[in-house]
Amino acid sequence: MNTQKIIVISPNFSEDSMIISQATINSEFTAMRFGSWNVPLEYQNDVVAVYGEDLFTTIVAEQCNLKLLKPADDWLASIPLKYTLRNIIYDRFGNIYDVKNKFIKPVDFKFFPAGVYTSVDKIQGFETIDNNIEVFVSDVVNWSIEVRCFVIDRNIQTWSTYIYNKEIQLKDSMLQNEETQMLIFLNEFLTDKTIDLPKAVVIDVGYIPDKGWALIEANPVWSSGVYACNPKKVIDTIVKSCEKMTS
Repeated sequence: MNTQKIIVISPNFSEDSMIISQATINSEFTAMRFGSWNVPLEYQNDVVAVYGEDLFTTIVAEQCNLKLLKPADDWLASIPLKYTLRNIIYDRFGNIYDVKNKFIKPVDFKFFPAGVYTSVDKIQGFETIDNNIEVFVSDVVNWSIEVRCFVIDRNIQTWSTYIYNKEIQLKDSMLQNEETQMLIFLNEFLTDKTIDLPKAVVIDVGYIPDKGWALIEANPVWSSGVYACNPKKVIDTIVKSCEKMTS
């Protein structure tokens, strides 16, 4: 008996979810959007992937016996300085009260907006933030170009600029020499076997004027924005990032 290969997408409509849904047409996959976060029992065995916001994907994965691949929580802080071009630490929120003039970002979920803070008490909702949440704290740098890359088995599947000259601009913004240098840097990073990478992952890289190309961060595929990346390649990467577990 033939079975479907279902990608469950969030009931919250977004541009990205509509891109993914449209891209499954005439493919081996079927996008399904249910009215809630509950997947009907008759579909659960056929679900091969999920795409949407973090909490939604976690709940659907539990129902459909999926393992969602992502970098380790402290992954970014473990990357050598030659790739990041800035110091990055991983710690709990309660341990960073003395931090001044740093970029601060929650590791999981959006407990507060990531950004540059002159002091920790300037963070929105500071008084209510759980001291045990994990955060990254890094030196402040200015990115002139930012690029999103979908990766399977350390091979680039598709990529798109999303910032160029500090403005929102999508693919084909870069000059040829900029693109060439970006790909040289990214391929060097991806082929470095000392770097632990999931089978499928989103890697963001960027250009720091007067410094060069550097790693921005890594993100789970199943919750990352598409930008101008090839949607068919994005779907392939999403499916690789969701592994069906045996009962």
